[in-house]
Amino acid sequence: MVFESIRKVEPKKLYIIADGPKNKNEETKCRSTRHLIETSIDWNCEVEKIYSDTNLGCAQRVQTGIDYVFKNETSAIILEDDTLPNHSFFGFCEQLLAKYKEDERVFHVSGCNFFPSKSTCESSYYLSSIVNIWGWATWARAWKKYDLRMESWEKQDKNKFLKEWCLDKTTKKDTLKMFDLHCNNPNPWTWDYQWVYTCWANKGLSVMPYKNLIQNIGLGPEGTNTYFATEQEKYPKDVSELEFPIVHPVFNRDRKFEESYHAKSKGKRINRIKRYLKRILQQF
Repeated sequence: MVFESIRKVEPKKLYIIADGPKNKNEETKCRSTRHLIETSIDWNCEVEKIYSDTNLGCAQRVQTGIDYVFKNETSAIILEDDTLPNHSFFGFCEQLLAKYKEDERVFHVSGCNFFPSKSTCESSYYLSSIVNIWGWATWARAWKKYDLRMESWEKQDKNKFLKEWCLDKTTKKDTLKMFDLHCNNPNPWTWDYQWVYTCWANKGLSVMPYKNLIQNIGLGPEGTNTYFATEQEKYPKDVSELEFPIVHPVFNRDRKFEESYHAKSKGKRINRIKRYLKRILQQF
């Protein structure tokens, strides 16, 4: 499904990043998946295959794969195998990558908005501290500052730093926990918290469309990190095409949007906990 959405826009260059199998049982799956993608490229396209023979894990495979891409490119749109974009996602990323190509104030372009606006906004996107990685884009100038080990985190005035970027106590507490966990971690299991830190440490804002352009189709029992999700908990469900031409906002970090977004996120977490407890109680 994800590859079919890519196929429709026929990119001129495509990088395929693939990790190696974790065990013997996965070798056949890895080979068949790679073969399926390679044989499905039926348009004029330059293809770079970034394959690992061994299993590097989510963190190191993402890092090394994107490192390779940005040795050759100044910008890139990044989709994982479970992030299904709509058609407008590609045009949105392409235009924003061009607009902010040289602007060091912007580090990230998100395609995913968990809480899209129900009303017509004055602009097509927000500029904020919220870095969503389900379908995204960035520049080599930003990625070159990425550090998987987050070594500079220990040198920060953590309270002051997080107060600037996290506008509520819950987000601040959760972020502190995750940043501490991943700082100088010799065996990292994810890469995204480190990217969030990179953006914030360099005062880089994120672009987020006022509509949601991405559906995650990997939530559920077969997911690597999201196996806990039930069918009812899958989100974001509201996926809409973005209108063009894009209307750009006045350049400003939208703290009002951030406050609203985090408030909705907190409510969703509470509801998820309630559903979880209800399922547990039903077992007795």
